[in-house]
Amino acid sequence: MEPPLDFILHSLEDAVLCLDQQGRALWMNHAAMRRFGVDALHAPGRASLSPPALTDVVAQLDLKAMAQAPSVAKPAVRRVNLSRPESNPIPLEAVVSSLDHEGRRIFTVVFREVAYLLQMEKAIYESRKAQALAGLAGIAHDFNNILTAVISQLDLALDGAGLPASLREHLIYAQTSARRGAELVSRLQTFSHQGKPEFAPLNLIEVIDQAVFVLKRSIDPQITLAWTRPAQTPWLARADAHQITQALFNLAINARDAMPQGGRLTFELANRSVSAANSRGPQIPGDFVQLTVRDTGRGMTPEVAARVFDPYFSTKDLSRGPGLGLTMTSAVVNEHGGWMEVESQPGKGSSFTLFLPRAAEPAIVPKPVAVADPKATEGKECVMIVDDEELVRLVTKAVLAYRGYEVLEAEDGQDAVDKYAANPNLVDLVLMDMHMPRLNGYDALLQIRAINPRAPVIMLSGGVHDPEAGIANLEGAAFLHKPFENQELLRLVRRLLDARAQPFGK
Repeated sequence: MEPPLDFILHSLEDAVLCLDQQGRALWMNHAAMRRFGVDALHAPGRASLSPPALTDVVAQLDLKAMAQAPSVAKPAVRRVNLSRPESNPIPLEAVVSSLDHEGRRIFTVVFREVAYLLQMEKAIYESRKAQALAGLAGIAHDFNNILTAVISQLDLALDGAGLPASLREHLIYAQTSARRGAELVSRLQTFSHQGKPEFAPLNLIEVIDQAVFVLKRSIDPQITLAWTRPAQTPWLARADAHQITQALFNLAINARDAMPQGGRLTFELANRSVSAANSRGPQIPGDFVQLTVRDTGRGMTPEVAARVFDPYFSTKDLSRGPGLGLTMTSAVVNEHGGWMEVESQPGKGSSFTLFLPRAAEPAIVPKPVAVADPKATEGKECVMIVDDEELVRLVTKAVLAYRGYEVLEAEDGQDAVDKYAANPNLVDLVLMDMHMPRLNGYDALLQIRAINPRAPVIMLSGGVHDPEAGIANLEGAAFLHKPFENQELLRLVRRLLDARAQPFGK
């Protein structure tokens, strides 16, 4: 004998409800009663005594809009939040089906807790992000190798005597373009940086300049970027440059998605003081730097705008991602001690504003690097160049040989260790790339130091240089980021050779 349908439905762990067009419960299984706190007095069939938790969740389904669609339409999937007075809301996934019965529309809703789904989505999001960053790091490394060769060759060409003025002008234009390419790669690396936030005085003008520079070359050309520096000098914000840069890109991507046919994306910057008497909602008394990203896109209803920072709430198709961009941006700003505000109207666009605390201390301004006298960077010592890119080896060799250095080449870390072991008294300094096949630069450095603990070594990298610089310094090696200026390389080589406590050369 087949079990009764009620028995099957009551045995489910998912909450199942039948609702009419007004959102009144006509029937629910035991899981729904437990989930929404429905007891015998509030059971379906009695007066409309739905508990507040159930009423709130049903209101989020927007049954009125779904009632206008044909009943044969495919089930709708909604994300709702079940409010609880004792703790944070519980995110639920609601699958809503409908059927016309005796002249009225009946809705069947299946609610399921999606904590594990959210964890899975977040894991997928982080995995995709890691893959993208890894790909970006590899591309940046290759680009930096190419740009190292280009910039070094142009520097050498400009050092030549007797160049016609017209040719020198063309070389300078080419050099400027190559440096702009290097700057773009560096900014992409800044965007991909991961790690613990480092709060420091930050000039947000520079952050917006950087974002606009990248967006002009990557965003939909139908979108016009507008950024005018404020007349009033903005305060410095106490912020992490990498996190705020990523937050700005998240907002720009969100604005782009709101303007599929093109539009205007505007960046604004201002100072804002909030007094305790005038603070409202999430506002915090104090001095803040106000950064606004404004678009002319679809806009949002007040109901959507009120939930736009909720985790996993999104009006986009799920294939475009789990809807974490605005949530993560809001979390970053909150971690900084600030808050976010949103203003929007359907058809009139949206504006998202970040309020970041004003920095109490002044920014550290780096001292300008003095231009070295060419004679001061010359030498006769032997430098071993270690890089798996032949073009980089050839160009670097030309730069050093032009200043009088003797050069020995190695094509990877293992080749470098073998040649150094065979000639420990020949090589005065090792110039070595971090990322190479067979034996990477770090492991090769350790083996060379095992042969000669005082060996001067400069580690090179075209990747994200902050952690790699720390690794190099930890082992007592210098670090130089690709692409580098010829004079920058020559000054560092000369400084390390001059600083040797005891010559161990030929």
